[in-house]
Amino acid sequence: MDSLGRHEQLLRICHLLEILQAARRPLSVGDLKHHLRDRGVIDDLSDRTIRRDLGFLETFGYPLRTMRADGGDGRARARFALDRGPGPAGMPALSPPAMTLPELLALTVARNFLTPLAGTFYWRGIAQLLARAERLATPALIAYADAHRDGLVVHPRPPEGRYRPRLLAAINRSIRNSLELEVRYRGQGDTRAVTRMIRPEALVLSDGVLYVAAYPVGTTATAAPGLRFFKLDRLTGARVTKRTFPPRRTSVADELSDSITIYRSSTAAPRAYRIRVAAERARWACEKPFHPRQQVTRRPDGSVVLEIEKAWDEEMVPQLLALADSVEVLEPADVRQRLAATAERIAALYRRRPAAGSRRSP
Repeated sequence: MDSLGRHEQLLRICHLLEILQAARRPLSVGDLKHHLRDRGVIDDLSDRTIRRDLGFLETFGYPLRTMRADGGDGRARARFALDRGPGPAGMPALSPPAMTLPELLALTVARNFLTPLAGTFYWRGIAQLLARAERLATPALIAYADAHRDGLVVHPRPPEGRYRPRLLAAINRSIRNSLELEVRYRGQGDTRAVTRMIRPEALVLSDGVLYVAAYPVGTTATAAPGLRFFKLDRLTGARVTKRTFPPRRTSVADELSDSITIYRSSTAAPRAYRIRVAAERARWACEKPFHPRQQVTRRPDGSVVLEIEKAWDEEMVPQLLALADSVEVLEPADVRQRLAATAERIAALYRRRPAAGSRRSP
């Protein structure tokens, strides 16, 4: 059986287990197929496959009971039920789970996505759910699921435990209670950590890295600072104060709705862009998408024109340079000129004679 077939079988088995746990009477193979169709798990499946899946449950320690009963046509047919009493090897009595088994098993597979949250109270909740999954499933079934986790690969895999628990606890407390937070932060251009006062709104997970989305406490009364993102790797300390602040009406998610990344400018406003993407990268630009709120116009030559209502220059320019000659900025004109000047400098760099000490091609 190939990898896809094994995953489909595991999904069926998880649904069969739930159906049997919730059933008030023993079920025939036909009954089980009917329930699976209602759940959208199968369109058509042989009786032999269902019996094989039931045998799988028995093999992995579930107390499946088989009995013979009249099928309504005078013929005795096999019916199946889960024994509600203690199972083999002291397995506790089965009862319908508060959360479905496929959801819990999927959580064990998706755990690698969530490792950047290690140390937060979100991670503690995830660990508790995983513990419940182990109580609901037999050890043999959990081992089977673990053996097939290679079907989903997270790359690069985020490291676990990179953030200090006390630091995360202080940030979480500040966010939950709307308390100003005094932090020691070393920005990219700072030679040493600087003490800052911020009003944190949320933790933001972006590209496997955690940031604190916060509004710096303003130093002047005329202008309120905009939303900033403080990278947790650069925080050396955090102290929760007793000063409260009113949460913003606009959520951090809404603030990011016009952004490719988490970039924000405190001096320039976002503006409209029109971009032509060459045919060889058009599908990628639409599937990714290049910008979350892009409008796409397809051209006869296979290229596309992306119209973006709001975008930040310092966020867009690096993305556009990465696409090299597969993209052309149509508007704004000054960004078009800026990219052309950058391209000329890059070309000049490669037209130079090799630097002293560099290896020459044979």
